[in-house]
Amino acid sequence: MRHILVFAAFAFLNVSAHASSPDAWDALYKSTQQACLQKSGLKNAKLIEGPVLFAGDILYKIRGKWPQAHMQGKTGKVYCLHPYPNGEPEIVDAR
Repeated sequence: MRHILVFAAFAFLNVSAHASSPDAWDALYKSTQQACLQKSGLKNAKLIEGPVLFAGDILYKIRGKWPQAHMQGKTGKVYCLHPYPNGEPEIVDAR
């Protein structure tokens, strides 16, 4: 009986440790990355760092050209913090 309980406990731990598949994480990263690139407001936005995973948030650093005429096409960098699995990304100038 003891062996069955030990086996059941290990089986439970193994299932809970693999609740999210690598494909699910890849899909999450792709969707949050796209949302951040669009929300950045930069032209030709490209991911330069990330993802950095926090409890409930994913952080990316993005580079691109400022779209405003007075910025004269200068390169800018922003950070994007995206709550997951749902939520709106927040953009902050990286300076």
